[in-house]
Amino acid sequence: MSEDKPLIIKSIEKLPEPTKNRLLDTCKEIDIISEKAIEVMKTSISGKISFVFEQSAPIDILTPFERAQSVCFTSRYEHLPVLTKIDVFESNGKYFLKNIGMIRHLINEYRSIIANQRDSIFYSKIHKFCRDKLLNYDPSIGLSIKVLSEKELDLTNVFLKALDERHKAIKIILDKCEFDYIYNGILQHSEHKWTKRFWHEYYSGEINHIFIKHACLLGQIKEFLFFHYKILNYLTFPKLGPI
Repeated sequence: MSEDKPLIIKSIEKLPEPTKNRLLDTCKEIDIISEKAIEVMKTSISGKISFVFEQSAPIDILTPFERAQSVCFTSRYEHLPVLTKIDVFESNGKYFLKNIGMIRHLINEYRSIIANQRDSIFYSKIHKFCRDKLLNYDPSIGLSIKVLSEKELDLTNVFLKALDERHKAIKIILDKCEFDYIYNGILQHSEHKWTKRFWHEYYSGEINHIFIKHACLLGQIKEFLFFHYKILNYLTFPKLGPI
């Protein structure tokens, strides 16, 4: 979890010690994974930056595939939910997640970006798109993107390094997560290899903590994809029309 965006557990002081401690343990696990990812992000970019797009080739600035890719990614990114609070309610002396429906929905919304490698908006494909354009120094063969500072200094290589670090940070988080189990054993499909584990964690309530952990870390992944979003958002036109 980001330090400036702590997860709020509503009325945690009113929870019994075992329930409270288990939730705090989940938060610690999230923080450990998040810190491991942040460790690789060593390149800092301060101040305002701008993008310069150049293209002199006798082709469209984006291919039809790239245009669809940019529209799909930006529209998905802009509406990705982020978990900011855990809401718990009591029933007959037991405690349950009140916003579990929202958490399930949240996790589902990220699948095409973090799990489906064949999807055009899978995060590594989005990273490759941005990387290729930043590395192209010849506008005569296709779109070239430069990154400038407020004083118009060329920050393209620095920005590219920062982008690579964010891509690596996402991979670190995903390596510490179990989205295959969540998507293919619980939310999207019911693969038999996960049935025994799911049944145990569903009945014991452990599945709540698995959902919380993964939902929180997805918010971190959204932050890491912000630079990618900025590039594709500039290239996405026309914008969504009115009703």
